[in-house]
Amino acid sequence: MRKANLGVSGIGLGALAAIIGCGTAPEAQQPPAQATASAPSERPTFDPPRTFDVSDPIPLPDSASLSKINLGGQRVEPLPLLLDGNRLWISSVDRLEIVDITSGMVTGTLRPAHQPALSPSTQDPFVGGNPAQPPILAGTGVQRSVVTAFAATAPGKGTTPPRPVIEILAVDAGTGREAHRIEIEPSDDSQHKLTRKHPVVIGASGPVVIAQVGTDTVAVNLDDRREIWRRPDFALGAVAGNVAVGTDTKAAVARALAIESGAERWRTEPAATITIKPGSPKIVTATGASQGRKQFFRLLDAATGRVLDESTATSSTAYNITCLHDGRSVTICQDQRQDWTGAFDDSGKWLWELPDKEANRIAPTVTTTWHGAVYGRTTNGPVILDARTGEDRETAPGLTPWLVNEHTAVASPPDASGGVKLYRATG
Repeated sequence: MRKANLGVSGIGLGALAAIIGCGTAPEAQQPPAQATASAPSERPTFDPPRTFDVSDPIPLPDSASLSKINLGGQRVEPLPLLLDGNRLWISSVDRLEIVDITSGMVTGTLRPAHQPALSPSTQDPFVGGNPAQPPILAGTGVQRSVVTAFAATAPGKGTTPPRPVIEILAVDAGTGREAHRIEIEPSDDSQHKLTRKHPVVIGASGPVVIAQVGTDTVAVNLDDRREIWRRPDFALGAVAGNVAVGTDTKAAVARALAIESGAERWRTEPAATITIKPGSPKIVTATGASQGRKQFFRLLDAATGRVLDESTATSSTAYNITCLHDGRSVTICQDQRQDWTGAFDDSGKWLWELPDKEANRIAPTVTTTWHGAVYGRTTNGPVILDARTGEDRETAPGLTPWLVNEHTAVASPPDASGGVKLYRATG
C-alpha cells in the first residue's frame, strides 16, 4: 500500500565540567490543590488500555500543559511530559518535577545548580510560548535515566564575570534521585544574544544523550560525564538507532552523524528544502521540496539513508506530516488538514490508510499511540484503532488521551475546563 499523494500541509506534531552532587535527593513537594490524597499502591495494568474512568480524575500542575493547549482544549505542541510506570515527569525551563500518578502528588523537584536563565513567568503566555519539551529516557534495564537540560548562568568570581552555561541533568528513573549533572558550553549563537534559547534533549543511544543547544547539536556521555562531540549549525531532527539525523542550517542537506563519534554516516543530495522528523527506531521521515520544486515525503533508512518509500505531492503546498511510533513495531502518521492517517511497519511498508471511501470510513485525529493501539477522535467522539490493521478496536474509550501507559492516561478534561488530568485505565 502506498501513502496517498497529499498536497496540503498538516499541523506540526515530535564545556566539559561535571558538577558535584550526584545522588542528591529531589525537593519534597505538596500535591496540587485538588489532588486525591491517597490511592492504592497496586493498580491493575492494561497493555494497552481501551477504557478509562472519567468520574474521578486527578489534576496535574499547570506546568504539565503551560502554553501547550489552546482554549478549545486542543494540544498545539507536545506536552513536556514523560509517562513511565507509576511516575509522570514534567520538564520546565527551570525545573524537573516528579509526579506520583496514583495520587497526583508532586513527590520531588530537581532544579539547575546555577541560576536558571529562563523562568515560566517570563515566557510568552500564549500557546506556543513555552519552549519546554518532554524529558527522555536514556540507558537500558535497571540503568535507566530521565534526562533534561537547562539554560543557566554560572556566577562570576573576582574579575571573572558571570557566564552562560548549559546543564544536562540525568535522574535515576527508578529512585528519582539525581544521577549525573554535566555542564557544557552554549552555542556561539545563543551565547551572544540577550535572549537565551532553551536547550532540548532529543534522544539517546545507551549512555550517550543528543541535545539541541542553540544552533549546535551536542552529544554528551552520561557515564564519562563529558561532551564527546558537537556539530555547529546543525538542526537535529531525530535519533534513530546509532545515528543522529538532521539538516544543515545553512544548506538544504540532510546528514546522519554517528552517535559515538559525530562522524558523518551519510548525506542526501541537496534539495530546495528538507526537514527531518522521527519515524521509528530504524526509520526517519524527510519532507521538503526537490531542486525541481516537487514536494516530497520520504521514509529513509536511518542507518544508510536509503529511500524506502517516497510520495510526491500534486500541488505546490508542502507536506507537513507528523509520525508517532507505538513502542513496538508500527508508526502512525497523519496530516490533519488533509484528514489523512496512515501506518507503516518497522520495515517501511505501509499497512493501511484512512479515509477509505470504499469502506465508508473517515480518518481520525490521532493524539497518541502505544503498544498496538492508536488513540484519537473523530466527529463521533473518542476512538481507538488497531495499529496494524487500522480497524476500530474501541468506539467508547471514555476520553482521548495525549499520553497513555498501562496504568493511566493524561488527557484534557472532556468538558474542556482547562489543563490536563490523570485518568485511571479500567480495561
